[in-house]
Amino acid sequence: MKILKKIFAGSFLVIGLAILLLGTIDLMDSKETKEDKEGALAAMVVLGLPSTAIGAWIIWSLRQQHQQQLKQFNLEREQLFLHLLQQEEGEITITKFALSAQISIEEAKQYLDEKAKQLNANFEISDEKGVIYRFPG
Repeated sequence: MKILKKIFAGSFLVIGLAILLLGTIDLMDSKETKEDKEGALAAMVVLGLPSTAIGAWIIWSLRQQHQQQLKQFNLEREQLFLHLLQQEEGEITITKFALSAQISIEEAKQYLDEKAKQLNANFEISDEKGVIYRFPG
């Protein structure tokens, strides 16, 4: 559905901007008759502006939808993080978080490093578990 919306948005924008550009060229051309200039202006108003506006609106709505999905994704990840912290009494490892969040080890490490800075966590390196983040309770 997103791909279809992107195709429609691009089509509306291309058509609308092309009509506006061609209409502007006709309006500025001194060789065009008054009737031709009026026709170009009418085409710009009736076809160019609405097409451009529709394309821009579709792009805006896609962007809003993406931002909402990203916000929801981040909220779910943070809820998972907090649940794991509570479950593990303030200690969490990179591999445990990566497995629970279904993300790569690198993403998990980056996320936990950011959270450690935010929440003033400490960490220790264990031979058995690797890096263990200890968050204040």
